[in-house]
Amino acid sequence: MADITEIRELAQKLNLWNIARGYIDLNDEKLSNLDYLKMVLEKELEIRARQKHTKLRKASKLPNKAFDASDSNKGLKWQIKQLSNLTWLKEEQNSILLGKCGTGKTGLAAQLGETAISNGHKTYYAPFDNFIAVAEKKATNPKAEAIFSYMQECDLIIIDDVFYVEPTRAELQVFYRAVTFLNEARSIIFITNRELSAWIDAAEDKHLCQTLLDRMTVNCQIVRLTDK
Repeated sequence: MADITEIRELAQKLNLWNIARGYIDLNDEKLSNLDYLKMVLEKELEIRARQKHTKLRKASKLPNKAFDASDSNKGLKWQIKQLSNLTWLKEEQNSILLGKCGTGKTGLAAQLGETAISNGHKTYYAPFDNFIAVAEKKATNPKAEAIFSYMQECDLIIIDDVFYVEPTRAELQVFYRAVTFLNEARSIIFITNRELSAWIDAAEDKHLCQTLLDRMTVNCQIVRLTDK
């Protein structure tokens, strides 16, 4: 049997303040059925949660990829389990998914992004080239400005194909500035197929690249994926 307190708590979550604050006395509503009302309010919350998930999923631009962990080693399975509890996201830590092409890096990132969205976290996915283009044009292009503004609202940003191709000096500078700015209040997943030690060798500006790596790897988990 539902009670008045439960009804008012649900009403408060729905911003139904007349019920939540007792302005409508449910005890005096002779025709009301509290159990039915509780079911209606719970259903409303369920619908709102589903609509919110759909909206966040569409805005995230996450690829429709899945990660199959069945053949993964115990260490990787443990890491994935730890990442899936999102403690690192709440603590605004970064993650780097590292491995050769075809090892499932993007699929794992998409899975973590889905988990974040299911827990109400705004998430945005962008390949490296797209991320650079948005960061470069945010001051002059309305679409890029809108995307960058959305990224500032996100709890999680996923950047794919980082250093897949060696960035130019100008691209590295744009990337460094954008990552430094965005990383102040949110988590970033970096996806790369290149060993971090090889980034510096590939970069024109080795000092800036080292500074970038230092920032990225502070409070960061590195997940190494291998061929199955």
